[in-house]
Amino acid sequence: MRLLHIIPRFVGGGPERSILALAERDRRLGRAWAHTIAVLEAPVSPRLFMHAKRLGVGLAIRPAADALLRAAEAADLIQIHYWNHPGLTSLLRSIDLPPARILLWARILGTRAPQVLFGELGRYADRLILTSELSRASEAASAAMERGRPVDVVPSVLDTSRLDGFAARPHDGVCVGYVGLVNPSKMHPRFAEMSAAARAPGLRFVICGAGGGEAALRDRFAALGAATRLDMRGHVEDIRTALAEFDIFGYPLAEDTYATSERALQEAMWVGIPPVVFAHGGVRQLVEHERTGLVARDEADYAAALDRLAEDAALRRRLGDGARRFAHAAFDPAHWASVVDRILEDFMSTPRRTRAPLSGIGEPAAIGFVRALGDQAGPFAISLSGCPAHSSDAVAAADRRIATASPLLARGEGGILHHRNAHPDDPHLRFWSALVSAAGGNAALAEDEMRAAVDLGLPPEHTLAAAASAAPI
Repeated sequence: MRLLHIIPRFVGGGPERSILALAERDRRLGRAWAHTIAVLEAPVSPRLFMHAKRLGVGLAIRPAADALLRAAEAADLIQIHYWNHPGLTSLLRSIDLPPARILLWARILGTRAPQVLFGELGRYADRLILTSELSRASEAASAAMERGRPVDVVPSVLDTSRLDGFAARPHDGVCVGYVGLVNPSKMHPRFAEMSAAARAPGLRFVICGAGGGEAALRDRFAALGAATRLDMRGHVEDIRTALAEFDIFGYPLAEDTYATSERALQEAMWVGIPPVVFAHGGVRQLVEHERTGLVARDEADYAAALDRLAEDAALRRRLGDGARRFAHAAFDPAHWASVVDRILEDFMSTPRRTRAPLSGIGEPAAIGFVRALGDQAGPFAISLSGCPAHSSDAVAAADRRIATASPLLARGEGGILHHRNAHPDDPHLRFWSALVSAAGGNAALAEDEMRAAVDLGLPPEHTLAAAASAAPI
């Protein structure tokens, strides 16, 4: 079987590692399943690049259109690993693929902006794999099921060899660990405040990860008088060694997180570290309160949960044991890999079909952004349509809502600034960037973005915002 994977990036996240875990299993079983990965964006993680090469996985980094078409024609199956990324959505609108079997593997929850599984994706793909049962509520899943196309749920497949030989390491105090992206688009925006509010003796915090928010997080801990309790370690490849020092896995994600089966949380639970989380995104299905961890109701409850676990070693052991049992049953990679095998073998029995690209080829980039938000486009659709489709009051209200977008929608992957950076010549994307920059207190950037938006042809009904773009809206 020849599989072509199309993925936006290859830097070490859960989707990339899941592909390699399955490819490694194929090699171990001696199967002649050939994997080729088309990566749309550079740079590529050198460590993952070498891992892929050792497994015999082909890597095509930023392939030209004709090379991608040749790879698609040679493949028995095409797997699109989907999240809202301007490079991927642009590709799916522009490429006219040959007859193919296309499986769309959703790597996001898909029900909140900016990471939405919009309806046309369910019509474009022949089959969907979701990584959370909650994603069945997405537009894409509904559209696929309406057409009788299979929709399966498979959590991110763990590479448990990264955890082999795990043993807790003696250390001072009680360590609350976090592994993952470090910025407000992933972490709860008051991560520092909630952590510092936990005051159990000896409690300290180890943060493993990168993402651009490291300096701000360090500064916030210092402002709260908790600098000595924080240890920022950056990206950590040796996850087993990092987890060996953790007593508690503090994993409070932003309310609008698109998290699904969260590999970092799976790994912590696999080795028996009790998590403390909020019931946000797919995490709500992964942790059962008082059985496999603690689920906080609000910010104060999160800090109280950390203190409670820090002061009760027996509770940490009980919840850690529960987390381990649950993880080994729910996330067993051998089981899920065999499920993937059955899905792919069943899919191979279906004929290839032709399909048109996604709608939007040749349209302005802001329209593509709105399309990618599906039923969550709301104020962006109104702002883009403008007058006379909407009243000036409605347009102004939409612009105010955009200005107060969450950190994820404003600056996270698939958000306003991500699409603006990919398409800097689009007036609406520059305008929306001005709005969120102003609301975030960056007056100079807001002025520059508004000036560029006007120069690029921003419709006049939005220019009233120019005077306000240097101050929060």
